[in-house]
Amino acid sequence: MTNRHQKYEVLDGLRGIAAISVMVMHFLQDLSVPVLQSAYLSVDIFFILSGFILTHSYGDKLHHALGIGQYLKMRLVRLYPMICIGLVIGAISLCAMKLDGAAAFSVGNFVSAVGENFLLLPYLGDMSVGSFIRTSAHGVPTLGNAGNFPLNPPEWSLFFEMFASLLFVAAIRFDRRSLLKAAYASLALFVVYGMMIGINEGKLTIIVNQGWRADNFVGGFFRVTYGFLIGVAIRKMLDSDGAPHAYWMSGRLIRSARALFVAFLLITLFPTSIKGLYPLAILVFVAPMLIFQGAKLRPGGALSARACSFVGWLSYPLYCVHYPVGRLVFTYLPNSEQHIVGAAALACGLSIAAAAVLAKCVEEPVRRYLMKRFAGAASRSAAPPVRAA
Repeated sequence: MTNRHQKYEVLDGLRGIAAISVMVMHFLQDLSVPVLQSAYLSVDIFFILSGFILTHSYGDKLHHALGIGQYLKMRLVRLYPMICIGLVIGAISLCAMKLDGAAAFSVGNFVSAVGENFLLLPYLGDMSVGSFIRTSAHGVPTLGNAGNFPLNPPEWSLFFEMFASLLFVAAIRFDRRSLLKAAYASLALFVVYGMMIGINEGKLTIIVNQGWRADNFVGGFFRVTYGFLIGVAIRKMLDSDGAPHAYWMSGRLIRSARALFVAFLLITLFPTSIKGLYPLAILVFVAPMLIFQGAKLRPGGALSARACSFVGWLSYPLYCVHYPVGRLVFTYLPNSEQHIVGAAALACGLSIAAAAVLAKCVEEPVRRYLMKRFAGAASRSAAPPVRAA
């Protein structure tokens, strides 16, 4: 049986490392040999963690001391301020890219995208934006689909995080067996939809990276539902000691926080999807076991615990701001296309600094005010979030 106020520092650390891996993957995506090519699976780690964390923080309170409306206000207050910060920087970066010839869109496209994205709605129109190494005006930029959130592409997953917050209202009522059945049903739909996307693209493969643009948007609902429900079920397993045997076996393979972090990084380094079978294996077997084992592990000392807490705190703001900050760096840094690694290193450093400053000086004060103004006293009765995103 676990304590509702228990801290999960190792999961904080995993969240932070996952956010950093996504940032590095984005900034180095156009190298001739891509780095962290499978880091997009970090999003699925986030979805599982969200289910786990919400169950830990609000599971005992929802429908009892904490009303549904109050809970939803708290989730909106938790997520929306940093989303807005990322979108503001994103709008600035898009304008800079437009002036630099690295983006092609009309004023109408831009206004529509701004309005929809700030309302947490996906923009399903056509907006062409260059990738990082093509944002400098060297030759003719090659433009591509900017995704459903062209102002800040990674925020597609935060749209689905909000959907998961709604899903939690129903999910928390079910036992772990029912949750697992629903999760695997969603996984089956996810796989079928991924096969359909692959066939449509003329490939005999399962497309797993779904949800981020218009032609795979629907798959995002199956993707987040699977991961989120698995996370809820894992948290309930810790209370009942009813985890599958494979989850318990993970303890024999991963016996320390360091081993868990290394295992995650090895996952992200895998260079190919093997027709979609590799990421599916990670989603079904490895990712849930990482969360289950991470919840049982403790950092190896006070310094390690502080490091885990820090990167966990940084993970959400970093995820929200790194992409538009990177766009600005690659747009204005001279010869960025000839010095990709150096430009990426600068973008990483500036993204981390911006995330920390904006979180501490802007997002947290705004969130405290909104929590006091709109969420009220009920917010103080809920368990403190485990670096919830």
